[in-house]
Amino acid sequence: MRHILTLTAIALLAIGSAVPPAPAATKVNLLYIPGGDFVPSFVAKDQGIFERHGLDVDMSIAQNGSVISAALAADQAQIGVPTPPVLLQANEQGLDLVIVAGATVLPFPKNAAGVIAREGSNLKGPQDLVGHKVGVPGFGGSFDVVTRYWVKAHGGDYKKVSWVELQFPQMGDALKSGLVDAALAVNPFYARILDAKLGTDIGSPWTAAPNGTMIVLYAARRDWATKNKDAVAGFRASLNDAIAYIKDPSHLPAVRDSITKWTKLPPQAAASIAIPDDLEPVAKPDGLTFWIAAAREQGLIKGNPDPATLIAP
Repeated sequence: MRHILTLTAIALLAIGSAVPPAPAATKVNLLYIPGGDFVPSFVAKDQGIFERHGLDVDMSIAQNGSVISAALAADQAQIGVPTPPVLLQANEQGLDLVIVAGATVLPFPKNAAGVIAREGSNLKGPQDLVGHKVGVPGFGGSFDVVTRYWVKAHGGDYKKVSWVELQFPQMGDALKSGLVDAALAVNPFYARILDAKLGTDIGSPWTAAPNGTMIVLYAARRDWATKNKDAVAGFRASLNDAIAYIKDPSHLPAVRDSITKWTKLPPQAAASIAIPDDLEPVAKPDGLTFWIAAAREQGLIKGNPDPATLIAP
């Protein structure tokens, strides 16, 4: 009997050693900008969703969108969150980035962003911005491009606007001091400026672009996405699972905790960030059409890329 038990134990050990080890999780550094567009990533990290899809994700904040393309090119981050115009410009410069997932699409949530004209400026609409100083968060980014397009769509010459590059936290003081006559702000800064009565909303440039247009997106180098197809699929699946989690009302406290944690904003400011209702993780070629046309018209790119080729399989 003892001999039989010994043989059985040896057999079980052999069987156990024959089971292949679980594949190692793919390491990904995700470079993001703190904002509501990326709540699914915050939730996927905190709720272990990334891990369930074979990803070991580290989250790093980019101080502004202009550094994301360079970080991807240098492999300091494997996935980043450029705006569509930034991705188009990076590709024209030879970086060869592709979209691995969508984040948010138009229509922009109501009462979440708009051009605020300072008190006493007498600006009433986009055509009035001609000849005035207007703050936008980053030249060549989506906010800049869409605001120039908005001015032109309403009969104004955006080339005669004095554009000023401002970070969102600076906009309230810039309006108050008269450094700019108007600024395109987004929550929580948009709501703060209006609550402080520093200006009046004169409209949202996002209404000038068609619904379905991508606002921001997740991108990677093409060579990385090609070599890591399972990781790309896992990332997309993680966003889908996280959005399902977010939509469950019982999870609201946990979602709010994730927003506060990953935006690193004061709790009161983080609480003003609405749970996005414009989340769209599936990137579609039509979501880039507006940006390609606007970027070409504004001289940001010279080529006319096929949007379908900019989305990873």
